[in-house]
Amino acid sequence: MDPVLFLAFLTTTLLFLVVPGPSVAFATAQALKYGTRAALVATAGDALGTVVHIVIAVSSLAALMAMSDMVLPYLQVAGGIFILYMAYQTVFGAEGTVGQPAKASGRATFWAGFFACVANPKAIVFFVALFPAFISPDHNVLLQSVVYGAIFIVLDAVSILGYALLTMHAVRRTTRRWLKPDLLSGMGLFGVGLAMVIKGYRAIPQT
Repeated sequence: MDPVLFLAFLTTTLLFLVVPGPSVAFATAQALKYGTRAALVATAGDALGTVVHIVIAVSSLAALMAMSDMVLPYLQVAGGIFILYMAYQTVFGAEGTVGQPAKASGRATFWAGFFACVANPKAIVFFVALFPAFISPDHNVLLQSVVYGAIFIVLDAVSILGYALLTMHAVRRTTRRWLKPDLLSGMGLFGVGLAMVIKGYRAIPQT
């Protein structure tokens, strides 16, 4: 493995992850509503989405890239609608029993986290345009891809969970009674879902 390219990859990845994106917003909203476990499930969904990006980047199939340009807008719209539904459920859905918070659907949270990642244009640009540039042809390409991918997934998970859990604890410690976690969570989910729907709709090829 080329040490210079490896250092460049680490630096670029850290700079990329320091700016929160849709995955951070989604995991934070889930943490505010349901707690740490929901944030972990959302992060796991994000990790699967990252794996999809890495596989596409490493395969370097031009036809697949062209296809992703056509499919991505519809994925964004579908994922955005799903997250908007979760926002509605968060604010207006049934609460849990007295003294207990409502429980999140692990499956729904996981796939919403997946959509938030896989339909994120910022992540696609990173893996399609930048990720292959860190692969040295003089070393084992598959091994480099696995190592880089694993490092990115770990750092991404730490970033997402860090933002989500810090925000959750900060909100829970506030003394303002009007600052309701359910409402904050719903607003966060609504913002992420609406942004994905609008971005996807605008990117749909017009006939």
